[in-house]
Amino acid sequence: MLSFYRNKWEAYVGLTQKEVSDLLEKILISEHIQFEKSKKPPIYIYDSTHEQIIYNVNDLEFSIIYVSADPLTRFFSTLIDTRKHLKGISYLSITFTPKSKQLLSKILSSFYNQSPIEPWRIVGHPRFQFAILLQFLNQRKWKKICH
Repeated sequence: MLSFYRNKWEAYVGLTQKEVSDLLEKILISEHIQFEKSKKPPIYIYDSTHEQIIYNVNDLEFSIIYVSADPLTRFFSTLIDTRKHLKGISYLSITFTPKSKQLLSKILSSFYNQSPIEPWRIVGHPRFQFAILLQFLNQRKWKKICH
């Protein structure tokens, strides 16, 4: 369905793609929210091998994108065989309609509260180790949607 009333919320999550997917699924099941799970091709700029995990919930679409390192870092880490030590984080991209914003806020608040770490913390990842400003902006996005 084509809609001109779509909005988008995007932020990094300091958890792996699997951890984000498992936690989101747990929340949706515990809240008795119907969803469909699917996959899309990877986004090369974030990671070339991991597919996106998609959750469709009414007027919401959650895309969980695996973030390993930039293409140049991936290339050199493959050459020197250190790529296996780069633990990934996730990029959460959510499209929603104005009428589904309240549900989105509820789901993300539950996610924030049940996450084993503060989801906005990303500086533990080598790609974002010195991205203090990005982490601050990421934190603001999370706090704004959850509170």
